[in-house]
Amino acid sequence: MAALFFARRWKSVDLDFVRIECEVTTDKYTQLTTQLYDELRKFEAYFKTSSCLTVHNSCPSCSEHDGCPYSIVFSQKLSSDPEVVRLHQKPPLPFALYIKESGSGLVSDTLTVGLVAIGTAINYVEYFHTALLSMVEASALSAHNSELYSLNSYTLDYQGVRHEVSSGTSFPDSVILLSGHHILHNSVHSDSIRISLKSPLRLLCNGSIIHLFDFAAFFRSQMRRCSSLCAYYGSGELSLDFVYLSELAQNIAVFDDQIRYSQPQWTKRQNKAGLIGSAECSGLVEPMVALLLLGSYFNAGKGATFGFGYYEIEAM
Repeated sequence: MAALFFARRWKSVDLDFVRIECEVTTDKYTQLTTQLYDELRKFEAYFKTSSCLTVHNSCPSCSEHDGCPYSIVFSQKLSSDPEVVRLHQKPPLPFALYIKESGSGLVSDTLTVGLVAIGTAINYVEYFHTALLSMVEASALSAHNSELYSLNSYTLDYQGVRHEVSSGTSFPDSVILLSGHHILHNSVHSDSIRISLKSPLRLLCNGSIIHLFDFAAFFRSQMRRCSSLCAYYGSGELSLDFVYLSELAQNIAVFDDQIRYSQPQWTKRQNKAGLIGSAECSGLVEPMVALLLLGSYFNAGKGATFGFGYYEIEAM
């Protein structure tokens, strides 16, 4: 009954997004991984360089401020709707970065750095692409102290299939537009899934980072994140009974829990530690899988915009 109830209550949510990836082949895998994670936090500066329309140092006093892509993307302007502000307060940034590590141990290995431009931010996908390339190139040059081993960029479809973005290709015509509405309505439900946390997940509970995986806390966090992104950068709120779904999430069983709170190899900083690993979760009802799948494009938890909480889900 719960599945049928929620399937009938889906509101037509319009939240488009674009996925872009850069792949670097390197013989300095560890150094480059460390360098890239450090650079993710500096992405704002790379975006500003790629999109700034004037040479003004002070953005508020710039004559181009209101229409500037940098100002629009990073301003996190509050909604004019008091109800949206009450529910979501400060909006998240409309993009998410991630790093896919292969770590196969080969002499030459690959690192993939990805970016998802969300909602209205897709209007500036060309600047996102330029900033991403600049960030990856700077990191690779720093790690190698020489020319890049190789660097390619791609746009991805729903299946994650890559389509190469050639130099000189026009934007945005060359990128593939993905739809949150399509994902929510076409996801195949499964009672059991495996969640794999690929980068540190940092979830807050009562102001502190949790050290044990808690499905309910994870799911509630992703409901809030997806809803907030839809409200600020899409067509509006997700039509869901958040209280009821939160209660159901408390009953999800977690098996084969291999998720541990740990500090990744690419840093010595304690504030970069988080939950990493995988676990099987059973007893899910609709639309939990659809929401988690949509949320997987946007990362999860604290620092989600800048590469933390990158995860994948797989039906069991």
